[in-house]
Amino acid sequence: MKVPERFKVGITRYTPADADDLLQFQLRTFEAGSRQVDAARARWLFDENPCRTDDDTRDLWVCRRDGAIVGQQAEIPFDLHVGTHQRRAAWAIDLMVDDAWRLRGVGPALVATQLEGRSIVAGLNLSDKGAATYTRGGWADLGIVGVYLRPLDLARAVRLGSVPARIGRVAPVAGPALRAVDSAAAVTLRAAGARLETVERLDERVDQVWEAAAGDYPVIARRDAATVAWRIDGRPDAATLRRHYLVVRGRPVGYAVLRTTGTATEPTVVVVDYLAPARWVAPLLVAAGLDARRHGAVAMSVKTRNVPADRHLRAAGFVRRDRAADDPIRFMVRCADDPAVCALVDDPDSWFVTSADSDLEYAMAPTGSAAVASQG
Repeated sequence: MKVPERFKVGITRYTPADADDLLQFQLRTFEAGSRQVDAARARWLFDENPCRTDDDTRDLWVCRRDGAIVGQQAEIPFDLHVGTHQRRAAWAIDLMVDDAWRLRGVGPALVATQLEGRSIVAGLNLSDKGAATYTRGGWADLGIVGVYLRPLDLARAVRLGSVPARIGRVAPVAGPALRAVDSAAAVTLRAAGARLETVERLDERVDQVWEAAAGDYPVIARRDAATVAWRIDGRPDAATLRRHYLVVRGRPVGYAVLRTTGTATEPTVVVVDYLAPARWVAPLLVAAGLDARRHGAVAMSVKTRNVPADRHLRAAGFVRRDRAADDPIRFMVRCADDPAVCALVDDPDSWFVTSADSDLEYAMAPTGSAAVASQG
């Protein structure tokens, strides 16, 4: 992204001295109660990330004009496996410019500053304005991340409106078929010596899952025990999550992390994160869904890009929604690495993505003044 150097004047990496001014900017420009003004989220995302750049600043840039902060760009560094290569990459998040300074070079200058230190940067769930800025900078558009839906209790899900209308219309046929799939899955799991194990925290067994699964996915953010401990168990809303391993003859082959949402009368579950070899993804999620149904959930949703497992998920009763989804998740990437690396990174079918990537699924809503206290 070619940006005149004069536009970069006033852009610096965040330090604690910026805390009060940054908070005032965020309160002006982001919606009231948004995650960007959640101090607990900021500490977790920036200060506790094992891949953070250093201990004294945050992976966030601010732009000042006339002494006031008028824009910000943040990132989440992470280790990316690309084929046989590993790269330190980053998720671009929270690009925002004060209304009075839009179309005056602040946004492109912030993006260009971030890109100077990274050969691979990706963005999920981008706003229209953010996507427009990235497009002008030559980013590749990898399309929309799909949302897979699966009824757990079809009759209730239809009655409560938790599934698309087209599923409701075929409920008399789909209901028995779904029950047959569930029964077959239970038999298959028993025959394979597989069981679902619910745990309080994910532990070192995540490393075994990572070693077994990583080879199935050409481009995937590292999910070893240390990374997942931060990503899942370290997050401020960790107590709202339910964690499972799929264990086959004593060896873990996958993990799934779920969160209950919806209402008391219409509970559903969303899959926050999961990992398994492609052939075990559907059994893992079906088993986790059956556990959720026993706890009252009527439907499951999974935001994911996982081409190797797609046919397995469809065969297990998951219905994929892409552009028809209410809130399409736009996925873009910028790669300035070796051509062989970029060929994989720029290929939308190579990526494994879940809601745990970037800050896509962070669910904690700020409450009270403590949530918007100074982030220094």
